[in-house]
Amino acid sequence: MKYSDIFIKSDLGRQEIKSHALGILPREARTLLIMVDGKRSYQSYLDTLDNGKMFVEFGGVTPLFELLLEFGCIEIIGQQRTDIDQAADTQTQPVPVANPEPVKETSAAEFDRTFNNPEMSAVSTSSSSLNKDASYEATKSELAAHIEQNALPEEAWGYLLSLEQCNAPSELLVLIQQMQSSSNRQLTNKMADFAQKIKPYT
Repeated sequence: MKYSDIFIKSDLGRQEIKSHALGILPREARTLLIMVDGKRSYQSYLDTLDNGKMFVEFGGVTPLFELLLEFGCIEIIGQQRTDIDQAADTQTQPVPVANPEPVKETSAAEFDRTFNNPEMSAVSTSSSSLNKDASYEATKSELAAHIEQNALPEEAWGYLLSLEQCNAPSELLVLIQQMQSSSNRQLTNKMADFAQKIKPYT
């Protein structure tokens, strides 16, 4: 990886956020995957997250990026073009290659499709610990999407990092209550709904 590399989510990465498609990514990797926005350089993640001692227990940001790349959850912008060109060069006959549409990583529509769909919202109310864990993780994912969509850029990372550090429903409820006091009305919208979702598990 180069310091100037800019990463985007792959189709698999978006599916992983939506439904835990791989089922093996650690929480830290999923949090970083949510943060990948197709705008920031690798250097900016190092400066912000490593200097802030985030993910220190995992060895920092670099191993997480390597893991996400290894599993194909993220791609380097421009690499897709190179891969297509190389594949075309190996063909015995020229094959026209269509130009890919620009990727819009942080569009509201993408996050709405990813997180605010009936399948994500239809969480079992069973009292089993497995279903409680699933409900808790689903709520965290929905909240992460809401933060990404509605928080100002300078505050989004802070909230997402605090979210990543929540290890219990009670901690998540405290964070939700903190965000309810924000002056950003777009962010505070739906916070009461998130609080109601998580209260039964505290």
